[in-house]
Amino acid sequence: MKAAPILGTQLFADHPAYADDDIDVFFFIEARSSFVKRRYHAHKRVLILAGMRQTSSRLEADGRTVGRVPLAEGSGFADALRRLIREFGVDGLAWMSATDRGVDGRIRGICDDEGIATRVYDDALFLTRAEEVDRWFAEHEGARMEDFYRWQRRRTGILMDGGKPAGRRWNFDAENREPLPKGGVEIPPLPIGPADEVTAGAIADVGRHFPDAPGDPTEFWLPVTPETSRSWLDAFVTERLASFGRYEDAMDADEAFLFHGVLSPLLNVGLLTVDEVVRAAVGRRGEVPLASLEGFVRQVIGWREYMRGAYRAWPELMHANRFALRRSLEDWWYTGEGVPEDLPVPVRTVLARVIRHGYAHHIERLMVLGNWFLLQGYDPREVYEWFSSLFVDAYEWVMVPNVQGMSQYADGGRVATKLYISGGAYLQRMGSWWSSDKAARDSAFTDAYWTFLDEHEDQLTGNPRLNMPLAQMRRRRASG
Repeated sequence: MKAAPILGTQLFADHPAYADDDIDVFFFIEARSSFVKRRYHAHKRVLILAGMRQTSSRLEADGRTVGRVPLAEGSGFADALRRLIREFGVDGLAWMSATDRGVDGRIRGICDDEGIATRVYDDALFLTRAEEVDRWFAEHEGARMEDFYRWQRRRTGILMDGGKPAGRRWNFDAENREPLPKGGVEIPPLPIGPADEVTAGAIADVGRHFPDAPGDPTEFWLPVTPETSRSWLDAFVTERLASFGRYEDAMDADEAFLFHGVLSPLLNVGLLTVDEVVRAAVGRRGEVPLASLEGFVRQVIGWREYMRGAYRAWPELMHANRFALRRSLEDWWYTGEGVPEDLPVPVRTVLARVIRHGYAHHIERLMVLGNWFLLQGYDPREVYEWFSSLFVDAYEWVMVPNVQGMSQYADGGRVATKLYISGGAYLQRMGSWWSSDKAARDSAFTDAYWTFLDEHEDQLTGNPRLNMPLAQMRRRRASG
């Protein structure tokens, strides 16, 4: 008998195992060990648990054989897989290659111990095959994201007019940096629907088994099936994509989602595929501003796939700590309780949103949270652990390069040449967090910014993108 384990991050409507005539049974393991690896947000636990149960129920409804190990049994993944292999008399196992490092090796080791044959399907979470992305990184010493993105566009033909980029420009960043208008703008709500019976059961189980998890599982808000995920995608491309680019870097104290698609939690577990997301967006060409369309496509086929490539190419990123920062995160970062009263308003506000939703959009992650963590000297590995625990779309492959590299600059500029820090002026321009521009300039954020540049001047000197702020810092120091 041949079996295929379906991992909680591979909830595809068309998993290759489903079309494999050799597969007799599908395994779904709700491994407690996986759910307690970190202090995961309740909503991430619900997403994975409900998604797995929905998938297994769909297979059974189609007349397929399913083997389950429920969460209530408290099993680890390895023990549960061994048990199912023996219970069903399995002599061959096929699985989809996992994106995170080490997973394939652990499954293969179990199969070797049990003396059964193995077969591995390609990882379908991405547009680019692993071998192709590995080759590109090996052939490009600098391996910059912009070069990778242009290679992706040329290779796939996405947003290309013959050999030229659509609109004769590779990116429209300059048009995609506007704050929300002073008079406000109508923001379509996310299409959040009521939980069905399966999801309600997962919500109850998460509340029962993980009562101390950050977040309230009863406030779960994400789709958990391919069908509802496609409806979520359709709502984005028809209602919010047109304004996405223009306001993708905007922030607002009262709006958690703005015009963002919030598709990464669904893409990263296979409920949506990159291909269907890109097709849905590009299908709106001519109906939405090209700047918005290109900005979105860049995030999906450029940034997201580049991060996966960086993770594969540079395993040393996991332990990078360019500035030798050692401060530990306080427990209130996980609980939202006892938050210091002097925590700057942007950080306090976004943290409350993360505790509630397990989510903040990319500019809040980078320029509010990541910015503050770096300016305050927190250990980048602890920052990585926090993001990996609290965010519903967080997995090792994306968080290592995104946090260690782009956000915390712990790699010294390998992933991103730019140091993503700022004082209050930038945050005020993009989010109006303080009562006035002067209050922003006089804020703790601004003080921390200049202090960081002063303390790390030797390590930052020589980076051409920092010449101006370092010169300003020196003038301030000389006059002060």
